[in-house]
Amino acid sequence: MIRQSNKEQLKYSNNAFEILKGFSFPPLELSRTEKLEWQDIFFDSIITEYDARRLYWHIDAKNPDLTIELEDTLKPWLRDEIDHAYGFSLIYSAYTGLPLDEIALDVETRKSDFSSLDAFISDPFKLLILFAYDEIITTHVYHRSIKKYDYFKSPQLSTWIRKAKKDETKHFFLFIEKIKLMYSHRLPEAPSVLKHLFKLDFEKRDYTGTFVLDHNTIDYPISQTEIEKTIIPTIIKKLNTTT
Repeated sequence: MIRQSNKEQLKYSNNAFEILKGFSFPPLELSRTEKLEWQDIFFDSIITEYDARRLYWHIDAKNPDLTIELEDTLKPWLRDEIDHAYGFSLIYSAYTGLPLDEIALDVETRKSDFSSLDAFISDPFKLLILFAYDEIITTHVYHRSIKKYDYFKSPQLSTWIRKAKKDETKHFFLFIEKIKLMYSHRLPEAPSVLKHLFKLDFEKRDYTGTFVLDHNTIDYPISQTEIEKTIIPTIIKKLNTTT
């Protein structure tokens, strides 16, 4: 029997437990500022992925029929997002030396305010557009993060960020196809829904634990202009592409 190399094993792993098993950071040559920046990046990644479950619970509480109607789409998405939160928690724990239960406490004791999403939760078409919008932006963020993660020269970290990007891409197309399957008659509404979403996204000054609409910060790696001029037209194009 030919044994797989560690790199090959990672390539075929598909969750945080397998990819990041026994993970520890290689020796780091970072300035104090860089260390703090990475600490913020890793913790913010935990939060934004963890809050997917908060959003799911909120949708289910407000509109339980909707979570049933979209179960085949929301459940795979939620499973991956929970895995992402766990993976980034493992990374953050290895980076800071903090135990996982202490990290979980910091993450779980925050409050969320979903009031800005009421109009989307009452309309599954708009909700699916919201998910597609968020997932494609996150795909771009993770894509741009690959080179930064590769800097650590850790096969586990490099595999992890690529896995996360691949999942987000998959989610985007999952939501796009669901919209086209269920609401082809409403596709002409998509540009106006996205315009409203974009306005709402950049009106929000603070992240309120909603998983979505968290792109209006000074240090966010995707600019407002790029989202408006490139990413939103891409969503519209994919919605109108026949397969």
